[in-house]
Amino acid sequence: MSRPVSRWAVVGAIVRKDLLEYGRDRLWVLLTVLVLVVVITLFWVLPAGVEGSVHLGVAGLPDPGEALGGEGLVVVPFASTDELRRVVAGEAEAWLTPAGALVRDPGASEPPPPGAERVSISLGIAFPEGFPEVSEPGRATVYVDAGVPEEMTGALAGLVREVGYRAADVPLPVQVPDGLYVVLGEDRGGEEPSAREGFRPLFVFMTLMMELFAMASLIAKEIHERTVVAVLVTPATVGDVLAAKGIAGAASGFVQAVILLAAINSLSANPGLLLCLLALGALLVAGTAMLAGSSGRDFMSTLFWGMLFMVPLLVPALAALFPGTAAAWVRLLPSYPLVRGLVEVQSSGAGWADTLPELGLLAAWAAGLFGAGWLVLRRRVRSA
Repeated sequence: MSRPVSRWAVVGAIVRKDLLEYGRDRLWVLLTVLVLVVVITLFWVLPAGVEGSVHLGVAGLPDPGEALGGEGLVVVPFASTDELRRVVAGEAEAWLTPAGALVRDPGASEPPPPGAERVSISLGIAFPEGFPEVSEPGRATVYVDAGVPEEMTGALAGLVREVGYRAADVPLPVQVPDGLYVVLGEDRGGEEPSAREGFRPLFVFMTLMMELFAMASLIAKEIHERTVVAVLVTPATVGDVLAAKGIAGAASGFVQAVILLAAINSLSANPGLLLCLLALGALLVAGTAMLAGSSGRDFMSTLFWGMLFMVPLLVPALAALFPGTAAAWVRLLPSYPLVRGLVEVQSSGAGWADTLPELGLLAAWAAGLFGAGWLVLRRRVRSA
């Protein structure tokens, strides 16, 4: 009398078969390794710090630092309007020294003075000669680089008018006292995320998305070549096949995401919570891969369906590049709680209690998409 076959043994055998078949597909193995190498390299190339100050060149104003200086604004005094114009136009270099700005021609052979710091000046204000002792109103000139937004030009014009009021000892008609500012939404003042922090959720999601395409391609190939029919001739059931597909897809995506976070040194902050988020994210992607693989019949159609599912899921990761409150429709996307959880843990040091809403919502989305993928794939397997 033969012993009954364990369901876990059958599922494990199918998982091993799927992973071996995935390893034999040189295209997806090459793309997976390439994406990992590229995103890891890009992460370490991106700036780790944030330049929180704006350099403003000023000519023709005595003691410009006292008149214009403020938090986040570095005033660079210039000896003449012509020097300021040349620097803003990119025709000359500006080096900041204790005595002011040193203007040099690009590629000058003589070295800059010790302690000088090269600065990029894209904004400048040239006040009229003799200001502020002039008896008649003069004309100030605002210099801006071509890439500066028009809104910044208007702000500089308002700044010039304010300096004029101060010089004429005329009070401004409206003033904003200190402490009257009301910050709406999350206040990241002084804690602006660097480029590395902004791109980190996107890189993690790109790694998971590669598994969406790889597993969807594997599922479509097995259905098209009727490999799944041969598997069902064995003691394996349709449920065993579906469970194996989900486990193989989630495990491969999870392992690669962990490798990425380890390579970019991002597992130190609450590793248990990060692993939980990655596991739920991998499960969500595995369910999406089942949907895409069930819908495709060949490489191109599977790629089309994979892109159709990937683009909406990628939007929250792209939105994380721009700090602030995400739009309401972005918060409704399945991948939003994953991206939000990664940002809170890695940038704000959030813990389990802080990310509980994201964990619950992500678990619900993962279960829903995995269940939908299970049902659609079961129908395709039975009709194969």
